[in-house]
Amino acid sequence: MTDALKINPFQHSLKGSLKLPGSKSITNRALITAALSKGLVRLEGALFSRDTLIMIEALKALGFEVATDPLQARIQIKGLSGAIPQKKAALNVGNAGTAARFITAFLALQDGGEYFLDGDPQMRERPMKGLLDALVELGAAEFIFTEKAGHFPFKMITKGYRISEAAVDASSSSQILSALLLSLPASSQDTVLRCPNVREAYIKVTEHIKVGFGATYLAEDTPGEYIVKSQGYEGPESGCYAIEPDLSAASYFLALTLLHGGNLSIENLGEAPIQGDAEFANILKLHGLEVQPHKAYWSLKRPLELTAMQAPLELDFTLFSDTFLTYAAIAPLISSNVTLKGIAHTRHQETDRVAAMAKELKKLGQSVTETEDSLQIISDLKTLKEKALAARASGSLLKIETYEDHRFAMSFGILGTYDLLGDGLPWLAIEDADCCSKTFPDFFNTLAQLKHASHS
Repeated sequence: MTDALKINPFQHSLKGSLKLPGSKSITNRALITAALSKGLVRLEGALFSRDTLIMIEALKALGFEVATDPLQARIQIKGLSGAIPQKKAALNVGNAGTAARFITAFLALQDGGEYFLDGDPQMRERPMKGLLDALVELGAAEFIFTEKAGHFPFKMITKGYRISEAAVDASSSSQILSALLLSLPASSQDTVLRCPNVREAYIKVTEHIKVGFGATYLAEDTPGEYIVKSQGYEGPESGCYAIEPDLSAASYFLALTLLHGGNLSIENLGEAPIQGDAEFANILKLHGLEVQPHKAYWSLKRPLELTAMQAPLELDFTLFSDTFLTYAAIAPLISSNVTLKGIAHTRHQETDRVAAMAKELKKLGQSVTETEDSLQIISDLKTLKEKALAARASGSLLKIETYEDHRFAMSFGILGTYDLLGDGLPWLAIEDADCCSKTFPDFFNTLAQLKHASHS
C-alpha cells in the first residue's frame, strides 16, 4: 500500500470551473444496452474507471467488438441484437456491483452457455441472491456455487429466459432489478416482474437509458409490478448516446463550495439530470449554498459565512444514498446535531458504509450513534482540533481508512481541504487514495487544480 495522501487545505474562496467525469452507473448501463442493440453504437462522455473497464473487458471476453478512446471519453461497440458470441468464458467482475449484476442477467440470454464468474473478496460478500433466485425462477440459469451459496464465485449454466414471470427481491440493491430490466427486452417473450421494495431513483435512470436505445417506457399497471416487453433495442437514432456526468461526483464539489465559499462552475451539467443524486444540492441549500442550474452548466456559490447549523436536523438519503458519505464527512463543520437516515442498504455496498463512517468519525472525536438505518452525528469541533494538534505533535496526521471504498476517500478528501488549524498545513491524510480509480481516477488532481486556481 502506498503512503497515505496528505490533503492540502484551501486558504482562499473558490474560483474557477471543472468538468465532471461521466457517470459510472450510466456508462455501464449504456454498455450493456449497446451490446444488445443492432449495429454500431458510439457512447460519448463515457467514464473510464476501474468499474467501466471491467465491464468493457467482460464484453470483449464474450466476443464483442469494443473500441475505446479515453482521451475523447468515447467508446464504440458493435451490438449483436441480443446474441452473445462466446458460449463459454471466465469473467472477473472485481468489486464492480454494476458489472456483476448486469453481466449476470445479460449472460442468461444465452441458450446453452457455461460461464464462470468471480470477483474481489469484497464482491464475494455483496448481495447477489435476489438476482440469482429470479434468474432461476425465470428458467434462465442454474448456478453451481464454489464457496458460499448465493455469492461469487459460481458457475452459471444459461438457458435463455423461458418463464414469463418472477418475484424479484431487490431490497438490498436496485441494481438487481435494473439488471433484469436491461436484458429482458432482448428475450423472446414479455415478462412480468414483481418487485415491491426497490429504490425507484435508479430504476428511472435505467428506463431513461433504455428509451434512448429505442425501447418503450416500462409498463407498471400495479405498484411493484413491472411489465417488460420483448422488443429488442434498435439503438439510438443518431448512432450516438451521450453519457450524463456523474452526479455522485458532483456532490463533492457542492460540499467543497459550501466549505470555502466563492464561485465554482460545473461545466458539463445540464438543467434536468436524470440521476437522483441531483437532490443532494437541496440538502446543502439548507446550509446556505446557492446552486443555479443552466442549460449546459451549474453555477455554485456560498455568499454568507460558513456557520454550523445549531438546531437538530434530520435528513433522509433513501433516494440518493451514495451522497450520505459526502455530508457525513463534513458534518462536524456544518451541523451541530444531524441524523442521516435511509442508509441501511449501504451496509451491503463496497463496505458496510454505515459502520465504517461511524468508526472514522469517532476516530475524529465526533459523537456518533448508529442504528441499522441511520447515523446521528453530534459535532465536536474542539476535540477534532485537539486530535489534529496531537497528531501533529507526534509527527503524524489524522488518517482516514478508506476500506477500498472510493466514496470514503473522496468524502474525507473534501473535509481535509478545510483549514482546521488556520495555518494552511495538512492535518488529515487519506489511506489508499488510489481507490478513487473505481469512479473518478483524477479526483485528487482535480482538487489540486482547483486549489491552485483559487490561490492564484
